[in-house]
Order: sequence, then structure tokens, then C-alpha cells
Amino acid sequence: MQTFPLASIRLAAILLVGIYSLGTSTTAQEAVASNSDSEGDWTLSRTPWGHPDLQGIWDSKTQTPLERPAEFADKEFLTADEVAALEQRTIDSKGRDERAEPGSKADVEGAYNDAYSTFYGTKVVGTGRTSLIIEPSDGKIPYTPEAEEAASDERARREATREDANDPEDRLADRCLGFTLPCTSPLCAFSRIVQTSDSITLYYEVGHWGGNYRTIYLDGRPHSPSHIKQWHGDSRGHWEQDTLVVNTKNFSSKGNVSTKLQGATENLHLTERFTRVEKNLIMYQATVIDDAAFTQPWTLEMTWQKADEKANLIYESACHEGNYALTSILAGARVLEGAR
Repeated sequence: MQTFPLASIRLAAILLVGIYSLGTSTTAQEAVASNSDSEGDWTLSRTPWGHPDLQGIWDSKTQTPLERPAEFADKEFLTADEVAALEQRTIDSKGRDERAEPGSKADVEGAYNDAYSTFYGTKVVGTGRTSLIIEPSDGKIPYTPEAEEAASDERARREATREDANDPEDRLADRCLGFTLPCTSPLCAFSRIVQTSDSITLYYEVGHWGGNYRTIYLDGRPHSPSHIKQWHGDSRGHWEQDTLVVNTKNFSSKGNVSTKLQGATENLHLTERFTRVEKNLIMYQATVIDDAAFTQPWTLEMTWQKADEKANLIYESACHEGNYALTSILAGARVLEGAR
């Protein structure tokens, strides 16, 4: 499996632990080097019990899409000029900013532009890749025909129910269901990592979808029985040299895969790798395995940048606005129906 290009020989030495093969790209090297904010020689900090220290607030926001866009079909990495242009275009964009007939739905939607959505990522992923997916090499999800059709149908159904105020179960965003794994949505803003000797807990801030906590046990306990399904699966971790490897399974169809994780089923098996390669950089990889949905495993990669601990820009996503909205949407629809 091809891994991320590295910013320096020192990074290569850290990561060459026999798990990955090494790729090269000047563009990606420059991107990682400029984003990681290295300060001279860096030594991996460790907890009092000897594990690599991953603690703190990490920013995973990115505008890089999960799958490679058609315009970059044969291009794995962006040039430095392309990175700068994409990021500037995103910064300059207001998103929706069109005013219509006062009081109309279009008017309200047009006024809710990106000024209210500052949690969206403006940066290209630190490696300069054109997609988060690094394997297969085409940057696309390797669907089975049945899974691709099911995922397409689900996306169409959700788009249709955005204007539907009949079934609250269909209004997933308004129900504040939280994050999915892997957390690649533009709404997936910050993650806080807290470590003990036998577990790691992450808090994911996911905008108006609602945040969630996740605990990964490192004490060698086995996975729960397969019939016990959990919202975000059952996670068990271990250290391979300086990389935290996390295996998660037992996903509930009502939780993580209720969003049809690009076609995944309850058979989903997720393997994640967290490697702190610089003072301000964690390389995150996740491999998705689900023989019922995909013709082969696929792997994505993200660069988690260290956030300003003093600013502490991470907040509990209580999602109260969405819950009030759900009541109002349904009640308003009933009033309109009565007036017809």
C-alpha cells in the first residue's frame, strides 16, 4: 500500500517501521513541511508510561474531497500553485449569498452563507493530494455494483427528504446524530485526544451534527461478542512501534452505517493508524474493509494539525438548535397543510 510522501529524511525514519512502503513527491513534501510548522530538531514526546504523546486538540478540517474529482482524474498531487489557488478561492467564497423575495425560503437560505459556517476547512490536505483516498490509486471508492446503486439511492432519498417534513427519522442532520467513522466530513472540525495507560478517548466536534466521545481500549481486552452492535462500533487499540493502530467492528446499522458510509454495511471493519510525525502533525490513515460493499479494501489519509491549546477553539456540539428546528419544521408543515 502506498503511504504519504514525507517532509524529510527524519520523518521517513520515524515511519519506516515495516508497515508501509514509501512514496515520493516534491509537491507533497513541500505541503507537509509548510503545514507542519516544524521547529528545528524535534523529539517525539512520550507519556510517563512510555507511549507516544498524542494528547491535545487537533484540527482535521480540509477542503480536499474524499474521492478524486474528475478534473484531477490522472493527477495524484497538486502543485504548490494549485494548492494556493484552491485555498484562496475557498477563502474568497461566501458560499450561498443570494437574496430573493423577502420572506421566501430562497431568501432565508441565501442569507445563511459561509460567514456562519467558519468550521468548514479552507486548507488542502497537508500532503497536497487531490483526494483523501490514497488506495486504490485512482482515488475512488471501489464499490460493488450493488453497493454503488444502494449508495446512489440513499443520496437521492436524502436529497428528496430535505424538503420533506413528514418523517422526523428522515431528517438526519436535524436529529444531531453526530459523526461517522472515519470522520471526513467538512463539518468534522476539531478532535481532542486524552490518554491513559490503558485507553485513549477522543472527542469529535462535528458542527451542527452534534459531537461525540469515543473510547479506545488498549488493555488487551477482546472485542465484544459480534451480536452486540454499537453506534460507532467496538474499538480496540495497540501500539506498533510509535503508531497507534485501532481496529473497530460491530457497527450498528442504526448508528455509523445508518449514514451508509459510502455504501458500507454492518460488516464494516475499520483499521486506523495514528502517527505523530512532527510537533504539530499527526498522520492519520484509515482502511475500510467490507466485502459486502467493496471489491477491495480502500484507504484514506488525513493530516491532523495541532490546534492552539491556549485559544481552545473546541466546543461541545450540544446541537440544541437542530433539535428545536426539528420540532418547528414538523409543526410548521402541519400548519401549512391545514391552511391549504
